[in-house]
Amino acid sequence: MKKKNKGEFDAWISKPIITDFDDNDCYKFFMQYAVFKLYPEAMAEYTLILRDAVKFPDGFADELVRQISYFENLRFTPAIEVNFKRRLPYFDNTYYQWLRGYQYDSSEVTVKQVGTDLHVTVRGYWVRTILWEVPLMATISELYFKFNQVPDFIEINIPRWEEKYRIFATKKIRVSEFGTRRRKSKAVQEEAIRTFIRIAPEVLVGTSNVMFSRLFNIPAHGTQAHEWYMFHAVKYGVQMANRMGLGRWVDVYHGALGTALSDTFTTDVFLRDFDLFFAKLFDGPRQDSGNPVTFAEKMIKHYRDMNITIPITFSHGKTAFIPKTIVFSDSIDSHEKIDNIEEAVFEKILSAYGIGVWISFDIVDLAGVKIKHINMVIKMTSAKPDDKMPWGDCVKLSDSAGKHTGNQKTVELYKTQLGIE
Repeated sequence: MKKKNKGEFDAWISKPIITDFDDNDCYKFFMQYAVFKLYPEAMAEYTLILRDAVKFPDGFADELVRQISYFENLRFTPAIEVNFKRRLPYFDNTYYQWLRGYQYDSSEVTVKQVGTDLHVTVRGYWVRTILWEVPLMATISELYFKFNQVPDFIEINIPRWEEKYRIFATKKIRVSEFGTRRRKSKAVQEEAIRTFIRIAPEVLVGTSNVMFSRLFNIPAHGTQAHEWYMFHAVKYGVQMANRMGLGRWVDVYHGALGTALSDTFTTDVFLRDFDLFFAKLFDGPRQDSGNPVTFAEKMIKHYRDMNITIPITFSHGKTAFIPKTIVFSDSIDSHEKIDNIEEAVFEKILSAYGIGVWISFDIVDLAGVKIKHINMVIKMTSAKPDDKMPWGDCVKLSDSAGKHTGNQKTVELYKTQLGIE
């Protein structure tokens, strides 16, 4: 494929990547609303974490800064508000009034490039900075592949996507598209969703991306991220973090948005606090690290131990003895993994899948070689709960080895306080 000349390249690469305010995941708005209601004075800092070595081209940081400046032109429009009220019907008028006046502030983001290393931090009021993570990661990903002039290869990949979605249909599973953060491009994500709807509309139950929920008229799915519990560990102490995070979520949503994220400080610690009250109130957990089959077995036992069991057959034909749903969202990237999970949960508990890069970055080139996504996250790394409390380190203790994040001394302190080896 012919490379663009410098003039064409400069014009092409400098166009805004994020052009819609709602090109963001709904869980960020769900958490923002809770922060707006509960913690409007809280401060937060986020940091880009690259899980694999990535060499960023010369000039990447400068262009990223330019892209970040474009965010200031985004607005919460009347059309977006109409979709919010239809697809995210949990907010009151005070929040909508606030969103109508919201404007991204590029000064909240610091970008630095040293050689081929990229450093990005976001710092400011939590209620404001919470929206940067998803579209900023999407921008970094798309910009990186633009810099390297790697095309989207959409047309040659559509048959692969069609085959995958047909297999999904035979399994009669439920899938939400979760791929915004690490997508190859907005165009790839859009065409992948369009193809999914065309091939297996009964399987695709929604998307985390609010813009695509609006454009394709499908549900928006999501609840909360690890930062919710990480913040509560700073405010209340790590031993109270899960219980306070769950309880404060209920204070805001009164039983709605009932999928609980279980692995911020490991699932075993989460289950200590996921007592009968929370286990009955929440619709189920989301598994985001570790072995999904082991996780399913733990959750099934936990529900059975609390006698939350009743045979029930659902409209889509699935039968379960526990009327709860586990959302599996950790690296769902093969049919074999889904088969293993389905075997573990069959007629025991319901399953659903949040699939990210296997939808939004499932790309091979003209030679059939898989193009690898950037394995990155933007995590909250410190927080200041209010003006009377100091800044504190934010830590995540994953069920997967190597996925702990945060200051190492605080990681070890949390492990000691929680009795984790």
